[in-house]
Amino acid sequence: MQPDRWVAERASIADWSVATVRETQATGWGIDRSDAVVAVLGNTGLIATLVIGVLVLLAGGLIVVIRSGSAASTNSSAEPANQTETEATTATETADPKAEFEERIGSQTLDRLEPIAPEAVERVRTRRPGDREERTETVDQLERELRRGVEDAIVNGDLDPSLTSRYGESYEIVNLPSRYREVTLPPSNETIHITDLESVAGDALEHEAGVRTVEKTVSPLYDHCREIESYVEQREEAFATQYTALERTLEDIRELTDRLEGSLGERISEFVLEGRHGEIDGVVEIERQLEAATRSLHRCAFDEATRTLRDARRESDELLLTVDFLGGLVGTIEHGSAQIEIPDGVSVAFITDLTSVVERAYDVTVELEGRTIIVDDHSESVTGSDRTADSTVTSVSSDDSASQTGQQRERIAPESVADELLFILRELDSVGDSETVECQTEQLPETVARPEVLSELATFCRRQTDIVATVELQDGAPPGFLELEFVDQFGASSGLKALRERFTDRYGG
Repeated sequence: MQPDRWVAERASIADWSVATVRETQATGWGIDRSDAVVAVLGNTGLIATLVIGVLVLLAGGLIVVIRSGSAASTNSSAEPANQTETEATTATETADPKAEFEERIGSQTLDRLEPIAPEAVERVRTRRPGDREERTETVDQLERELRRGVEDAIVNGDLDPSLTSRYGESYEIVNLPSRYREVTLPPSNETIHITDLESVAGDALEHEAGVRTVEKTVSPLYDHCREIESYVEQREEAFATQYTALERTLEDIRELTDRLEGSLGERISEFVLEGRHGEIDGVVEIERQLEAATRSLHRCAFDEATRTLRDARRESDELLLTVDFLGGLVGTIEHGSAQIEIPDGVSVAFITDLTSVVERAYDVTVELEGRTIIVDDHSESVTGSDRTADSTVTSVSSDDSASQTGQQRERIAPESVADELLFILRELDSVGDSETVECQTEQLPETVARPEVLSELATFCRRQTDIVATVELQDGAPPGFLELEFVDQFGASSGLKALRERFTDRYGG
């Protein structure tokens, strides 16, 4: 059996070792090298087994040593890590939340963000840390609240500089002056074009970690949008004031033209409304100018828009003066012969082209001498050679009366008596009730209360139908009364103020 063989071999080796030692001791010589080698080689299997066993023992010891060192190293490194974690936890628990808030957000950031995200800022102010018991994690929530507020502002278009006018058209803001087309961001001095404001704000919100940094980008962009808005609104307001006044003037022109009847009214309508006369710009042409001015406004060419409106306003005032004069001319002709001065601003050539129509419509003779219209009423002429003395006297008396009537009914230009008319309108301010005003004309200064002045005032007021309901001037005034009744939208004081402003706009004073 195998165990017996191992026992026999061990005994053989032991006997050989003892014999060898003894031989060595007896002879004094060492073991012969070749014999030893042969002996060992003869037992190769046993030796190999012993060597492997020794190696296994050595390897096991080495592993134990390595593991022991690793465990010691792990224990030594774990202790500082645990200590750091403990210290961080302690620092978090003992940090001042108010100081943390001021460092990461701060009151100045809230002030700057308030116009942009007012509701978010209000919520943050009510929840901001105020004592040491409150954990600093709240600051993260407050930052998220502010970021959502800024995001809502971007979505709502608060950082979009685009603008739409009251006339329903968008402004071409790229045509604004250079100081509005670009904005510089501090502290980098980066220049941003107005077409990129919204996208730059969105990028800052997406990529910047802290809300304080976001505010430094978004606030200047928001402020620049408001500057653009304020500038454009101011220019639009000035434009709209002139535009509205022009529209009122055109309405007055249409209304006065519609009052003229018959063939004369038709011809004046063709000239005045449709613009079929080379000497004047009709309502249609003035409306085209209004459209051109509005286009210039939306191109942000504000100076050009203002110039176009100014030209249209001058032409509309001249057209209104012309129609107003024609209305007075018709009224004068209906009362007999007269001499009427053509006001400055009324084209003599235009009046000349109307004389033939006036003559046919009213059976009169019309002549022009310079800027004076001489109207001769055929019904007032005395014909025949057989006249008695009485008839001659009557004729002379009639001529004198006609001359006086013509002088009394001589029209005057409103601007020539602007001071007198405005004086009367101011005096009326103290004698009216809620809807009407009345005064005795003889109580006015003599230099003001002249028949031609009172007549011109009554004519002007009658034509302001959007302000005045009725006008009554007693025949022969002064002496006599003047009464104005205003429409429902105006009381006495506001109506008189509107009349003064409109007269000043048209005729100065």
